[in-house]
Amino acid sequence: MKRSEFYLKAKTLLMAVLMVSSSLILTNCGGGGSGEKGKIEPEPVTPVISTKCELSTFQFKATSNPGLVTNPSATIATIQNRNLVLITVPESADLTKLVPTFNASDKATVKLGGAAATSGVTAANFTNDVELVVTAEDGKHSKYYYVLVRKGNAEMDGEVYAIMKKYNIPGISVATTKNEKLAYTAGYGYAVIDQTPRVRVTPDMLFRLASVSKFQCALCIMSLYEDGLLSPDDYVFAPAGANGPDSKEGILQSMYPGAHATGVDQIKVRHLLTHTSGWQYATTGGVDPIFTGDSRFYGKNLKQRVEYMVKTAVSNTPGSVYSYYNLGYCVLGQIVEQVTGGTYEAYLKQVEAKAGITDVWMGKSSKSQLRANEVHYYAQQSTDAYQNDMNVVGACGAVINSAVNLMQLVCAIDYGTVVPDILQKETLDMVYTNYTSSGKGGYGFGWRIGHNTLTRWASYHGGNINGTATIIVRGNNGVHGVLLCNSRSYIDDFDTALYVGLDAIMSRVNSTY
Repeated sequence: MKRSEFYLKAKTLLMAVLMVSSSLILTNCGGGGSGEKGKIEPEPVTPVISTKCELSTFQFKATSNPGLVTNPSATIATIQNRNLVLITVPESADLTKLVPTFNASDKATVKLGGAAATSGVTAANFTNDVELVVTAEDGKHSKYYYVLVRKGNAEMDGEVYAIMKKYNIPGISVATTKNEKLAYTAGYGYAVIDQTPRVRVTPDMLFRLASVSKFQCALCIMSLYEDGLLSPDDYVFAPAGANGPDSKEGILQSMYPGAHATGVDQIKVRHLLTHTSGWQYATTGGVDPIFTGDSRFYGKNLKQRVEYMVKTAVSNTPGSVYSYYNLGYCVLGQIVEQVTGGTYEAYLKQVEAKAGITDVWMGKSSKSQLRANEVHYYAQQSTDAYQNDMNVVGACGAVINSAVNLMQLVCAIDYGTVVPDILQKETLDMVYTNYTSSGKGGYGFGWRIGHNTLTRWASYHGGNINGTATIIVRGNNGVHGVLLCNSRSYIDDFDTALYVGLDAIMSRVNSTY
């Protein structure tokens, strides 16, 4: 092809492209009757449909609820993967027809008890828990909440709601007394949260007590003492004559015959009561023989575990050093059975019956064995709330009792005059003597004595195992209290929060009742 022909064809092609481009420009700009050459029409905007479905506030305003003089507000919390709305109203409130005021995500709709609800307008019956559903504008996304309304003191209850929210606790029971009369009792949240029907906590429901069981074990021992069946100074394991020619055989010597490890034959009942047996966690390489997966103990029954300790674990000089040791109270339970010839549970019930308490038991290991009025337990951080063998835990932590029962029991061992004590004053003096320094206070027989900062506390005890956390207080100003949880948090300040929360409630009881 000649160069002239090539340029001619290229020029023709370029002209064709320019004509097509001009046509496209005229089509997309200014034309179409706009009358404004060069103006670009905006693309149509697709509306954004919200998927948000959150409930941000919930309260009962006095302006919407005749009879209310305050505006109670709810604590909204996600607990055990359920969204709870926890709120306390005055005793005068009519739970059958309360009008809530709430805020939800923009353009979301709300249903209360299955019916459409308008904030500040729609009334509902809150006698039982009520399902609240927030559905997003898109109609596809919804979030479910359970509204739990109770009558009571909002300030006291707020202490509990804060604990439940921060530490993922589904159910709490609280009971207090002032001058040996019940003052403020309450059940919060759910005893059963993961099944249908859900079951709300009441103050008379049974909870595992963990180490709050220990003061009840000491009560059994001192009841046997008052009946002349044993003494705190009796030896536990020693053969006759092991501690002098006239020394008696230990109470459990026949259960654990033969040679014993150094120091074991000097252990007395009082040493087990005060955690001064000489056994320490260092004795077994930092392992608690009751709560462990260590092959020396795991899968063994209580007698086998105690036998290992008696024959193998050297005891430091009994009575010389305080070291909190769960196994000691398990041995005390064995002493009760050896002396009475019956089960520990049977004698525990016999003793607490003197205080008018009949609904006290030894807890079982599995969920299927829970009593009808016992809460369910919820573990945290991949633990198992039912992993412990409660037959092994026994007297050191397996008792189940209610908050109300526990207050009734404390009133029967507190030197008071309104409720008759079931132990003599001299015996109570032994129980509440501070025998040794222990952390933030001292230790008596089954009770921590005093507290370095919570100075209104005469004695107290806490407890925890997987799925359970507890605290009980005998006050020195006539106010006692107990708080029981059906879950155990492993956040560092959890125990402190329980102590501070119960102390705040007791303080308000003292000033209110």
